[in-house]
Amino acid sequence: MLRSSAVFDALALPYDLLTRHPVWQRHRERMAQELPEGARHVLDLGCGPGISTAKLPAGTVGGDSAMSMLRRARRHDPRMPLVALDAAALPVRSGALDAVTLHSVLYLLPDQPAALREIARVLRPGGRAVLLEPQAGPRATMLGLARALPDVRWAATAALWRIMSGLYGRPTAQSLWNALEAAGLRVLRIDETLGGLGLLAVAEKP
Repeated sequence: MLRSSAVFDALALPYDLLTRHPVWQRHRERMAQELPEGARHVLDLGCGPGISTAKLPAGTVGGDSAMSMLRRARRHDPRMPLVALDAAALPVRSGALDAVTLHSVLYLLPDQPAALREIARVLRPGGRAVLLEPQAGPRATMLGLARALPDVRWAATAALWRIMSGLYGRPTAQSLWNALEAAGLRVLRIDETLGGLGLLAVAEKP
């Protein structure tokens, strides 16, 4: 039930407001820097209200299962290419994409292995998957929230992210690495970020 589109529809407005913080913006820019050079065919999977999509190359397609998220994305940018989709059955031909990005999305999906296999399928050889995910473990919580405290709005955003990801489950760096490799991707690196709260993963299709 927690993973249904209805839940994400209900969260569209608060998600939109909270993810506009400059800290999130900087991490979106960092994700964009991890794309292959000259990437033109990009899918922002789980695009939400389109804030992350806007930081990616022009023409990036935003995809989401929640219609209210897509409507908010349309209001933010009427020209943004958007599509309703199921992450476990992407409406994209095999080998068509230069990159797929997921900004705090994978942990929310009901069938994560299937979604990762689909990502591997639609990427061209040398194409990249770039993911930002919450990190499991008490160290991540204590250090990350302590570092967030000077900025009240960011602290509130970080705390809500921890609460939400606690309901769904967070990966460790090792479990995320294993999941990406099991899907047929070669992991280039997984970096701790957001003061220990998050993991930034970059993987490539061989």
